[in-house]
Amino acid sequence: MNDIERAIEALNKKGFKAVYAKDASEAVTYVLSQIGREQTVGFGGSQTLFETGIADALLSRGNTIYSSELAARAGADTAEPKRLGMTADVYLTSTNALTLEGDLINIDGVGNRVAAMFYGPQKVIFVAGKNKLTANPHTAIARIKKIACPMNARRLNLSTPCALEGKCADCDSDQRMCRVTVRLQYPTRGKEMHVVIIDDDFGY
Repeated sequence: MNDIERAIEALNKKGFKAVYAKDASEAVTYVLSQIGREQTVGFGGSQTLFETGIADALLSRGNTIYSSELAARAGADTAEPKRLGMTADVYLTSTNALTLEGDLINIDGVGNRVAAMFYGPQKVIFVAGKNKLTANPHTAIARIKKIACPMNARRLNLSTPCALEGKCADCDSDQRMCRVTVRLQYPTRGKEMHVVIIDDDFGY
């Protein structure tokens, strides 16, 4: 059993609806099958959703998307999409790390992304490349601090130590992104949670 199979088995045992996708195209097909054309969709700050083509596919289909990244690209306010995402029919996001034990580990600065994962939208779909897989919560945190946070800080043009030096300094910068850490061990009550693991690398 490989790591993807182990993670999927662990997730399904916990009550998540975890599936395998051999490539981005399969992931897009699965995600579209889980979202109605008239449903609103909230986006967590995820490069995976753009790299895989999921964002473009939903936009082309006509779904209403609440995305701070799309708003920023259009020069619009980013606070409103974050708020509206909490009220969407479906919330789409990736995860900073996914353990072989079936835990989803995320670190956030504002908190809207992680909050929507466990409260608000009744359906949440996580899409993650195999590069997000780690052994356990400890290695997951290490991965996020070493890889995800520095790369995201640079993408957002922040001047945190991790952006400048490429490693976490546990800073107290006003721009610090590591403000809340969430370990999602089981789907929260009343929510339907899907996890799509792609057999390729996507996002940070």
